[in-house]
Amino acid sequence: MEGSGKKAKIVLKKARNTVLPLFVGGIFAGALSGAIVCLFNMGAAYLTSSSEEIYAAVRERPYYVPLFFAVLALLALFTALVHSRVPEVRGSGVPQTEGVMRGFFSFRKIKVFFCTLILSYISFFSGLPLGAEGPSVQLGAVTADGAAHALKMRICLHRYLISAGAGAGLAVAFNAPLTGIVFVMEEGHKKFSCAMLFVCALAVSAAVLVYRALNFAVFGTFSAHAFVDLSGVSVDAGDANVYLMMLPLAVFIGLAALFFNKLLLNLQKFTDKRAKRFPYLLRLVIAFFAVGAVGLIPAVSGAVYGGGTLIGSLLSDVDSAWYMLLAILIVKIALIALCYNAGATGGLFVPMLALGALIGALTGKMLLAAGLNGEYYPLLVCAGMTAFFAASVGTPVTAAVLIVEVSGWAFDMLPALIAIFGAYALVRLCGGRPIYDCMLERHLRINGLEKTGAAHRIEFEVERSSFADGRQIGDILWQPGCAVSAIERDNAFILPESGLRLKGGDRLLLQLHTDDMASACEYVRGIVKCL
Repeated sequence: MEGSGKKAKIVLKKARNTVLPLFVGGIFAGALSGAIVCLFNMGAAYLTSSSEEIYAAVRERPYYVPLFFAVLALLALFTALVHSRVPEVRGSGVPQTEGVMRGFFSFRKIKVFFCTLILSYISFFSGLPLGAEGPSVQLGAVTADGAAHALKMRICLHRYLISAGAGAGLAVAFNAPLTGIVFVMEEGHKKFSCAMLFVCALAVSAAVLVYRALNFAVFGTFSAHAFVDLSGVSVDAGDANVYLMMLPLAVFIGLAALFFNKLLLNLQKFTDKRAKRFPYLLRLVIAFFAVGAVGLIPAVSGAVYGGGTLIGSLLSDVDSAWYMLLAILIVKIALIALCYNAGATGGLFVPMLALGALIGALTGKMLLAAGLNGEYYPLLVCAGMTAFFAASVGTPVTAAVLIVEVSGWAFDMLPALIAIFGAYALVRLCGGRPIYDCMLERHLRINGLEKTGAAHRIEFEVERSSFADGRQIGDILWQPGCAVSAIERDNAFILPESGLRLKGGDRLLLQLHTDDMASACEYVRGIVKCL
């Protein structure tokens, strides 16, 4: 009986240091993130709808054009003023969120939360070709960070909750829970972690449940798919054309994604070098004016806004002229590059999906002219949509999951996988790098966060039932610049490997590169010591 009681105490102690904080924190942060991101997206949809009506009214009444551009100028000015004080909310928010998830820097939570909310709404209301998904990721992460502080969790667990909140934000934005989980693993941390999977699954589940409950309360229902529905499309798995048509699509998508990434990155490099010649306010005014001018031209007005409506129209309107689709594609790429280079707040998720859908539609037009079965046209649009995302961001697994969750793709996945992995492989073979990684590196460089700090060596003993006890080294989110150089176990030294499980009593020899030893030691102590 005494042995059983001792074991029970060990189990309870372990639960208190590992399972319970992640369980409670994951559910609480997920539910809170789900509610906030759901309301944020409802507001975004309303503002976008109102903006479309305003654009239509101005097209019908040209005498409103001066007032229309005056309002755009004021919105650009307000955006520039906020960005000068809170630069973290420039762009999509995903690179900044990934930087926090990986421990390079932290959020100024209150400022980032409200500024992301307000400036995103300004972008949507103005018709900028940016989406709500990037800001949703940032809002989810900031909310989860606040939840971690409210629960007074140890600092070493904050990044788990922040990552879970980011996944919850993406899951709610797309109504795609599995996509949110996979994205955190594949893009956020670029590794699989059991602890991360546990907390992300809890947070995403809670977030999506809250999202669906709120949608049911407001609208009386919730949509099964965020963008398109392919559940009624039938595919003959024995038809070789189903697979062959994905090969040219993969090539076109891969080349387009490579061009798109290089365009955005080279524009940013050019602007960084010539910043004095192109003041920040001027860049924003030009971007807002360009979007306003394009939105008033009916033929290419599909190039404005994020692209959700455009994707739906591409699937439903098979008779669109190829040259009009090409014109919209070119204009949309130009507008996205212009707005993103200007630093306007808004995401790239849906804009990238829209670009892929346009290329898929153009490929479908070409293959239809060559005699392809017209029933396969929607498949090319959807496969192109997620293949472009995979090639640009470097997340083929996330893209493969996304296409199922947002389209109801219930048939053979092989055609979509050919397009997704084919486009991804082409970009990598040509030396292309994931767009968000490059943007994060730029953010670190501009803000002087690349420095690793002075080198230090410290030792810590792993306590039994601590967070690290029984956990693989690679499953722990160590600080940047922190590496386990050796492990002393039973008076013998063991070389650290990612899959090696730590045990209570192990003595860790850590190498740290930091200028703040006190914070670094506190972080590591939270991992290896019990509460």
